[in-house]
Amino acid sequence: MEKTVEVSEHSQVAEVRRVVAEVAAGQGMSSVEAGRCALVATEVSTNLVKYGKQGFVSVSAFAEWGTSGIQIVAADKGPGFSNFLASARDGVSTGGSLGIGLGGIMRASDLFEVFTVPGQGSALLCRVNKGNAKPSRIKGALAIGSRRTPMRGQVACGDACLYAQAGGWQRLCVVDGLGHGPLAARAAAEAIAIVRAAPAALSPMEILARAHEALKTTRGAVMAVAAIDSIAGRLCFSGVGNIAAAIYTTEDTRHLLSVEGVVGYQSRTLKVEEQPWHEDCTLILSSDGVSTRWNPSRYPGLLTRHAALIAAVIHRDFARDSDDATLLVAKGKP
Repeated sequence: MEKTVEVSEHSQVAEVRRVVAEVAAGQGMSSVEAGRCALVATEVSTNLVKYGKQGFVSVSAFAEWGTSGIQIVAADKGPGFSNFLASARDGVSTGGSLGIGLGGIMRASDLFEVFTVPGQGSALLCRVNKGNAKPSRIKGALAIGSRRTPMRGQVACGDACLYAQAGGWQRLCVVDGLGHGPLAARAAAEAIAIVRAAPAALSPMEILARAHEALKTTRGAVMAVAAIDSIAGRLCFSGVGNIAAAIYTTEDTRHLLSVEGVVGYQSRTLKVEEQPWHEDCTLILSSDGVSTRWNPSRYPGLLTRHAALIAAVIHRDFARDSDDATLLVAKGKP
């Protein structure tokens, strides 16, 4: 479960530490590991207060390539770094501090990545592994990242997303229950349950057909399902409604098309689309709470970062407060 704290003043630094401690305890992390998480949480939050603008810290558990633990993502719309490596050296500070924050974050993290553009803000991805586990890349396994937030003022989120292994396929799904609040969340949850329980032999189109029947007792939803066989180099996709889906490579962008309609009510004849998939591909699925106007050319190098960092940056800049907003990102390589 992802928990997000907006950070603009010092009192919210303690709130981030509390959330991190809660998630670390839920993961059964040792006191030493929890202490490293607390250090990262304190430093990234303090940096947001000092230098950031419209910043947030997102905390969640993660499990990827044989490792699990705590993931902390901090993003802001501040001035960014003109030279991050220089700023990360111990003793360098523009805020009157000792200048050891960024270096401390990097040393305490088992995985650390940054994306920063001068004048556009910064985003940091920090992971602390449980039990000193080291990642072991599994052939064909995807790197996954997501961001999901409710409409401002709401507690329940009417969007949902899922990544799951199904035989030789890796399935991804984004669902947007109609409207907002608990009833939308119920529709989205039922749709996700259908995807999770679907046998490996079912195609995305067949999964949507099952969801259509199951959601007739709800207010309905729009949804998209992608299935990727990395070994065979295939991606299959089906969608109903306005879930945006696109495959990005260094050479081009391929948009995946859904049919009009609402799952649980009515839709045009379902279709399945097939596309080639290789390690240089990045798949991004998003609900309509995220603007589709983002352009990779304005974010040089972003698609080379971890999927979790890609999701955080796009969500930061293109999510709407007036709607539930969800992004799910899958990459063929880290």
